[in-house]
Amino acid sequence: MKDKVKGLVIGVLIGSLLTGATAFAGTNTKISVVMENVKMMFNGVHKSTTQSIVYNGNLYVPAKTAAQTMGESFTYDGKSKTASFGTKSGTFKYLDEVSYARIDGIVDRVYFKNWENPKGLKFTIANQKYLHGIGTILDNYTYTKDELLSVDYNLNGGYKKLTGFIGIDDYTRNSINAGSIVIKGDGEELFRKDEMKGGDMPESINVDVTGVLKLQIIFESALDKGEQIDIVLGEAKLIK
Repeated sequence: MKDKVKGLVIGVLIGSLLTGATAFAGTNTKISVVMENVKMMFNGVHKSTTQSIVYNGNLYVPAKTAAQTMGESFTYDGKSKTASFGTKSGTFKYLDEVSYARIDGIVDRVYFKNWENPKGLKFTIANQKYLHGIGTILDNYTYTKDELLSVDYNLNGGYKKLTGFIGIDDYTRNSINAGSIVIKGDGEELFRKDEMKGGDMPESINVDVTGVLKLQIIFESALDKGEQIDIVLGEAKLIK
């Protein structure tokens, strides 16, 4: 699904198309747009033609039309302001928005949602950026005994799945080190991935956490010789 969306739609307008040549943005600033009939092509095949907006060099098409062109369903939840292409994942919480129970290891080597230096830098695995997740810095030369970090969560049996993408952040893509992620539920190993290296494509995970009271996510480096490696769990979701 993600590959289908990439590059097809430069901008997305959720809801009905504006009917005039002038529209109003959220800040009530008056803007001028151009309405054009645009051919919707997918893999070289003409799927539909739809009236669209051109503004500031960007093309905006109805989100529902874009989804149908790709053979996907589309829904918009006005309450949560969430647009969903394809199968919805159900009710979920981003892991970085759930309060953790404890961190074992060097606390300021764990980052939630994005890196802090520079501030706001997104987690990135093989050029794929993530707006949510957990990032850890291991084997930084300024620290000792920092080859392992873990983050615990008290789920209290309230979730069914943990999903996301794992890999090595592009900042340490050339590190000779390798990383591991281990996920445990109530002390039992539910998932393990070893020998993750920089430049590897992100790997999707789908871990059953049904009935789990305490979730533990362990980030570990293979070497402890001052060769930094940054491990990422991107777009991590707890699904009810």
